[in-house]
Amino acid sequence: MGAPACAEEDRQEYHLPAQDLGTALRAVGRTSNREIMFQVETVEGKQSPALDGTYSPDEAIAILLRGSGLMVSQRGATILIQTGFPPAPAQASDAQDTILVTGTRIRGAPSTSPITTISREDAESRGQIDLGQIVRDLPQNFAGGQNPTIAGPGQGGTQNTTGSSAINLRGLGPDASLTLVNGHRLAFDAVYQGVDISAIPLAAIERVDVTADGASALYGSDAVGGVANVILRRRVKGVITSATLGAATAGGAVTRQFDLVAGPSWSSGSFMAAANYRQVSEIVGRHRSYTSRLSPDGTLVAGQKQFSIVVAGYQNLTDRLTLEMDGNYLHRSLPQCLTVTVVAPNSCYENGSVVSSVVDSWSFSPTLRLDLGSDWLARLAGTYSRSKTSITTRNIVGAEETAVYRPNYDNDLKSVELGLEGPLFHLPGGEARLAVGAGYRGSRLDYDVRSYVNGAESPIGVFKQTSNVGFAYGELFLPFVSPQTSLPLINTLQFVGAIRFEDHEGIDRVTTPKIGLVYSPTQGIEIKANWGKSFKAPTLFQLGQASNAQLVTAAMYTPAPPSSLPVLYLFGGNPNLAPERATTWNISGAVAPALLEGLKAEVSYFKIKYRGRVAEPLLNSLQAFRPVYADYVQLNPSADEVLSAIEGVTGVFQNLTDGEFDPGAVSAIVRDNLQNVSLQSSRGVDVAVSYDHHFAQNSRLSVKGSASYIDSKRKVTATLPVVPQSGVIFTPPHWRARMTASWERDNVTATVIGNYVGGTTDNRYNPTVRVGSFTTLDAAASIRSVAQRGMLANLQWRVVVQNLLDAKPAVIRTSLPSLPPFDSLNQSMLGRVVTITLMKAW
Repeated sequence: MGAPACAEEDRQEYHLPAQDLGTALRAVGRTSNREIMFQVETVEGKQSPALDGTYSPDEAIAILLRGSGLMVSQRGATILIQTGFPPAPAQASDAQDTILVTGTRIRGAPSTSPITTISREDAESRGQIDLGQIVRDLPQNFAGGQNPTIAGPGQGGTQNTTGSSAINLRGLGPDASLTLVNGHRLAFDAVYQGVDISAIPLAAIERVDVTADGASALYGSDAVGGVANVILRRRVKGVITSATLGAATAGGAVTRQFDLVAGPSWSSGSFMAAANYRQVSEIVGRHRSYTSRLSPDGTLVAGQKQFSIVVAGYQNLTDRLTLEMDGNYLHRSLPQCLTVTVVAPNSCYENGSVVSSVVDSWSFSPTLRLDLGSDWLARLAGTYSRSKTSITTRNIVGAEETAVYRPNYDNDLKSVELGLEGPLFHLPGGEARLAVGAGYRGSRLDYDVRSYVNGAESPIGVFKQTSNVGFAYGELFLPFVSPQTSLPLINTLQFVGAIRFEDHEGIDRVTTPKIGLVYSPTQGIEIKANWGKSFKAPTLFQLGQASNAQLVTAAMYTPAPPSSLPVLYLFGGNPNLAPERATTWNISGAVAPALLEGLKAEVSYFKIKYRGRVAEPLLNSLQAFRPVYADYVQLNPSADEVLSAIEGVTGVFQNLTDGEFDPGAVSAIVRDNLQNVSLQSSRGVDVAVSYDHHFAQNSRLSVKGSASYIDSKRKVTATLPVVPQSGVIFTPPHWRARMTASWERDNVTATVIGNYVGGTTDNRYNPTVRVGSFTTLDAAASIRSVAQRGMLANLQWRVVVQNLLDAKPAVIRTSLPSLPPFDSLNQSMLGRVVTITLMKAW
C-alpha cells in the first residue's frame, strides 16, 4: 500500500475486545470511514485480538490480522483482505457504492489475467504527477505512438502534436489498447484512435487497473494489447489542495501544477469534483549538451498548458434505484517549433515549422443501477464524449511564411448499454453467477486538413467517417471448489467464460470468446490460465482517407514490368478494410508463502498471434514487380478492369505519363493501398514481486518490483521476411523493469525507485550497432504534519528527484543534422528533475 493521503490518514481511538475477525474489521471500517472488503468465507472462524489505543486504519488492521494468515492490499482508498491473493480488483461496496471491476463483469469473480494496480497514493509517493507518466513507467507499456515525450518532428514514424498520452500495451499501437474510465469508453484523440489518458487529473482517481492481455470478449474492439481502467474517486473528506513546482536541472521542463479536489457526502449519496491546472515549459536544442548541434530554439519536448475538471457522484433515488454519473473536461494548448533540414539548422523561425495545437475534450456518463432482488443487479449506462483538435502549422523559409496548414480533427462517441448480473445456482465452491448485456456504440471522425498559400485555400483531405456498432455479451462464473470444500490438492478451482458479439455496420460481424481457469492446490499458491480471441476494427482514419490512383511510366520500376506500357498505381485509404484479429493466451503462477507474511511473487507467460493488421503491402513501391509482391500486382489487366479500379478511388486520378490515358494499354495494376495483410506475433514474460511488512513503532517497509520481457516479430505480408518489432531502435526493448522500495515510520516516508530500459539494436544503417540500455534512479521523501489544528494541520510536504544521477540517453546515428540524436521512444531526455509538492486538507 502506498502512504495514505494526509486527509485520509486520520488516527482514531479503538477499544475493541477480542472477537470475531469479521466483526472487528467492520468496526474499524465504520470508525475510520474506510472501505474494507473481504469475503465472509475468508474470515470465517477467525478471531481477532483486542484492539485498545490510538491507531491509523492501516495500523489497526495490521494488529487485527496478526497470525491470521491473511494479507492486505489496497485499491485506492479501498482496503482488501484476502488469503494471499487479491480478488477481482473491485471497489468494495456497501448499499450506496458502485461495484467497479476490471477483468470481469461479475461481482466477486476473479480476473483470470494478471492485473497491475496503481493507486493514487502509490503514484504520488513516487513523484508521478499525471496518468500519462504512470502508464509510461509500466514495463508492459511502450511510449511510442501518442506521448508528449516523443522528441522533435517525430521518431519511428510517430509524432505527437496534441500533447496527449495514450497507452500502448505490448507495443501493438495505441489503437490496439483500450482505455476506460469507470468502465466506459471515451472519444478518440486526433486521428490515430488512441485515448488521451492524461485528460484525467491524478487527484481525481482512486486507482488505475491495467491488464496487458486480450480482452475483446469483455470489452469489444481495440482491447488486443489489453485494457487500462481509470477508477474515479467518489468520496473526499473535506477539501484537498496541492501545489507542485518542478524543473529539469539541465534546463526546461519547468512545471507548475495546482490541484483542488473536494465534495460533500451525505447519507444517500456523494459528489466529487477535481480541478487541475498544469503548465510545463518546453525543452529545446540549447538545453542539452548532446543536442547542441540542433536548432537552439527547436522543440524537442513540447511545453503545454492544460486545464481539466472531473466530477463523479451518486444518489440513491430509492432503496433499490441509484443514479451515478461522471464527467470530465479538458483544454490543452501547446506550441512547437520544428526543423527538418539537410544542413545544420539555425533558428526554426528562419527555416522550419511553427506549430500551434489546441485540444478540447469532454465526456458525460450517467448510469442507473437497479437492485432487482435476489442479488440481481440491472445497469443502464450511457456516454457522450467528444474531442476536438485544431492545429495551425506555419511553414517558414528564409524567415518568410510560405504556407499555412490547418488540420482539424473532431471525434465523438455515443453509447448506451443495458446489463444484468446475478447468481444462477449454488456450487460446492460458491454461487455460479452470470452477466449478460447488450448495447449500441457510435463513433464519428470529422477530418479537415487545408492549406493556405498566397491567400489561396486548398483542401488536402476532407471527409467524415462514422462507425455504428451493436453488441451483446455474456459471462459465466463457476466456482467448483473453495477452501471450505476441503478437497486434497484443490484449494480453489474456478472457471470463467465470456463471449461477445459485435456488429460493425458496413465492416463485419465479429464474435470473440474467452475462457479462463483459476486453480489453487493449497493456500498461498495460485495458477491462472486463459485463452481468447480479440480484434480491432479499422480506424476511422484508415477507412475515411482518400484512395488515389496514378498512371506512371514503366521505366521507374526496378525490376521492370513485363511490358513498357504504363502502370496504374493505387495507394491511400481503403473503405473495404476488415477487422484485425488476434488469438491470445496467458498462463501465470503466483505464490504468497505463509512463512513470509506480506510476500507475493507472480510470473506470467503471454503469447499473441495478430493477423490481418492494416498496412501498405509494398515496402518499396518502385520494386513492385519483385516476385514477393506478386499477390498485389495484376498483370495485363483489361480496359474494364482498369476503369473499374479508377472508379473505385475516392480521391484523385493523375496521369503522370507524357501520353494520353488509354485504359486498354496498361501493363499492370499495382495495389499498394491499405490492406489487411500484416502478421505480427508477440510473446514474453512478466514478473511481479511485492513485499509489505509492518514493524513495531509504526514502521512499515514496502517493496514492489516488476519486469517484462517481450519478443515481437512482424511480416508485412505472408511472402516477405520476418522483421523484428522489439529489441530494435524505436521499438519496445526486450527488457524493461521497475523496482520501488518505500520505508514509512510515523509521519515520514522515504522511497527509492530504480528504472531499467534494455538496450536495442540500430539496424537502419551499415554497420549494425548496439544502442545502450538506460538506467535511472529516483528518490522521494514526504513528511506529514503531526499538528492537530491550525494551518499546519493536515499538511504534507513531498520532495521528489527523478533521474537522481542525471543519466543521459544513448547517442544514436541520424540521417539529418536536425534530427534528435537519441531514441526518445525508449530513453527520456528530461534528465534530473526536481519536484516539490505541498498538500493540505482543509
